[in-house]
Amino acid sequence: MINALTLAAPLWFLALAPLPWLWAPLRRFVSGRAAAVMLRHPLITGQDTPRTPSHAARWVPLLWLAAYAALVLALAGPIWQGGFIPATPPARSILLVVDASPSMQAEDFPTENGQFISRMDAMRQGLLRFIAARPKDRFSVVVVTDSAGTLVPMTADHAVITYWVNQLTAGINGSDTALGDGLAMAIRHIAAQSQAGKPAPLLVVWTDGFSTGGLMTPAEALALARAHDIHIYTVNLAPIGSTPDNGQPSLAQLADLTGGKPILAGDLAAMNAVANQISASETPIAARPTQRRQVPLYAGLLVLVAALLLAAHGLLIREQGGAL
Repeated sequence: MINALTLAAPLWFLALAPLPWLWAPLRRFVSGRAAAVMLRHPLITGQDTPRTPSHAARWVPLLWLAAYAALVLALAGPIWQGGFIPATPPARSILLVVDASPSMQAEDFPTENGQFISRMDAMRQGLLRFIAARPKDRFSVVVVTDSAGTLVPMTADHAVITYWVNQLTAGINGSDTALGDGLAMAIRHIAAQSQAGKPAPLLVVWTDGFSTGGLMTPAEALALARAHDIHIYTVNLAPIGSTPDNGQPSLAQLADLTGGKPILAGDLAAMNAVANQISASETPIAARPTQRRQVPLYAGLLVLVAALLLAAHGLLIREQGGAL
């Protein structure tokens, strides 16, 4: 496709203008050079007639001109335009609301070997795996106990996030779960980002399913999320077979009624799969690709120049050797 070939500096083609006038001088030069290297016997006279160059040596001017033309083309910067390069999706901001209430101390979360660990330890494993699966994303952590507070502001430093996730302790402050307050804090932050014209962070809630305190109920937080068109993803850490989440609304309803996704992570296998269950529709779509893969051709042309010059030089050496 000729349309795929572009030149970075097409004005260099003006240097090709004198090319037709160089043919005759170069032929004379080669003819004279071939005669000049003939070995004459000192006792022989009258043998100064120039020798006609061989048929092979007549190619030397053509090779020189071809090398000159290839050099000019290399200086013009030919670039082959390949296919469009897929645009990389932008990094996503994710706001994690995590439950650190006393109920997370319960050691009833089943492991693969039949033993049990605390819900907090299980959530910590799931959070670390979720964060590691998104190396380019930014994270913020809001902790919910008797009240809600920001543990880590939005950051792309995964080492900081990992450190503070490892520091999470169940029952650190009070005995209730102010889930509504945590949701309200997260929703207000997301709404402020949207109003500022910035991409809205993804909201993922990690809890064992019960809201037992706080100033705002989950129902009020649900209304606030729907008013701002914010999707909520809920990760229910209640082990399989435990008391059902009958809150008003339940975690599943919080997700479904906001257009998010409810995820039941009742064992380690389900917990470790949380990263794969987040809806692909929430991943920001990359912009339409506008850049094409560009392959500079000047290096190949320079190799061609060198090959042509070497070929011409080889023919001259052969001509000289034949005259000796």
